[in-house]
Amino acid sequence: MITQAAGTDELLADLFEERARLQRLVRPLTDATWAAVPVPGAWCIADHIAQLAFHDEAAAMAVTAPKRFATHARAQRGPGVPTEVAGQHGDRPGAELLDRLDRAQQAMARAYRGVDPHRRLPWYGTELTPATALAASLLETWGHGVDVAELLGRSWPATDGLRHGADLAVRSLGLSFELLGRPVPTVPVRVELTAPGGGLWCWGREQARDRVDGSAEDLCLVLTGRRDRSEVALRVVGAVAGEWLAVGRAYPGLRRDRCNAHREPRSAESGHRDPTMIVTRREDVTRI
Repeated sequence: MITQAAGTDELLADLFEERARLQRLVRPLTDATWAAVPVPGAWCIADHIAQLAFHDEAAAMAVTAPKRFATHARAQRGPGVPTEVAGQHGDRPGAELLDRLDRAQQAMARAYRGVDPHRRLPWYGTELTPATALAASLLETWGHGVDVAELLGRSWPATDGLRHGADLAVRSLGLSFELLGRPVPTVPVRVELTAPGGGLWCWGREQARDRVDGSAEDLCLVLTGRRDRSEVALRVVGAVAGEWLAVGRAYPGLRRDRCNAHREPRSAESGHRDPTMIVTRREDVTRI
């Protein structure tokens, strides 16, 4: 059961463990494999790694040079949308990109270890606490791992480090509705998830009518845009819970337009709304 928020050191440790898993997966690959594009317009492996490095560099800047970050953020394309790096790094050697990622994540870690945990840090169109930013980074890393593993025809089993991402995803329920201009639901939702290691993670009132039951991995796959609800084995009861899985985003600022770019296009009848909606105001994650 999720009982309390994790501290910076714990989040960084689990984030680095997830990053190390991803690096072990891609480090032995040839540069040709790094640059291979499965379908036109899709991301190659180099793009996934470059995106993580880009976000780490920006996160460190947001802490150590907030004025410079503000100038950087204003220069990005569209309101609250960081410049996409996909398509810009396919010709870079994999070792070079991994070195960049290592430097970026170490700089981000140094910045976050010295910051007040209650400080709200600027991000693209919003503000995040260090814990929220690190949980989002961990979940983003895991999502890129899923994508890269699928590109290679391999599995990407989740670990119990995913608990930080699952917690953030559940707490972002209200935000998902707010981003679409809808009232935040007042109906309580019970979420019971089986952890990768076999434990049980729970949120919300036990007697709530609306509920989601299943694996933490399946919920995170849906709320990061890697799977449709119809593709996983989640048990969903109630209108609010059902709509949440149709429109939800796992963390503030998540873009879903690039997720699953290497998979077959999903049906327009799948129930998903416009995936390009971005946080444009504040972080607003809700305990349910």
